[in-house]
Amino acid sequence: MKWIKWLEETNETLLDLIFGCLVYSLVFEIAGLLLVSNKGSYSLGLLLGTIVAVGMSVSMERGLERCLNMDEIKGQRFMTLRSILRSVVMLVAAWVGMRFDQISFPGVIVGILGLKISAYLHMYTNLYITKKLKRKGR
Repeated sequence: MKWIKWLEETNETLLDLIFGCLVYSLVFEIAGLLLVSNKGSYSLGLLLGTIVAVGMSVSMERGLERCLNMDEIKGQRFMTLRSILRSVVMLVAAWVGMRFDQISFPGVIVGILGLKISAYLHMYTNLYITKKLKRKGR
């Protein structure tokens, strides 16, 4: 029941981004399993990239919520530091993908790009997934 409570309390835009990342990763996982020779490495890289993308979306939402309760200078500094932290996390994930053979670098990048694609597909994710899960809309 915690899952349902979390779903009801969470911002719809954050849910759209999370579900968008997951759907995008699922599509690219299926495509990768058909096209890539080293399926295990690609899957691990995609999983790492997806975890980073979902973490970044949660970080952005939580940071924005906290920033709105601060004065202008402090809020600007806070958001800048959060943005730098997210960039460092992305660079570390990419470095892990380049450093270790078990994790595919292209898979990591494809997974991280899921956040960008989910932002573009936000309207459709909201209409077909989030509103139905929250029992709103059609």
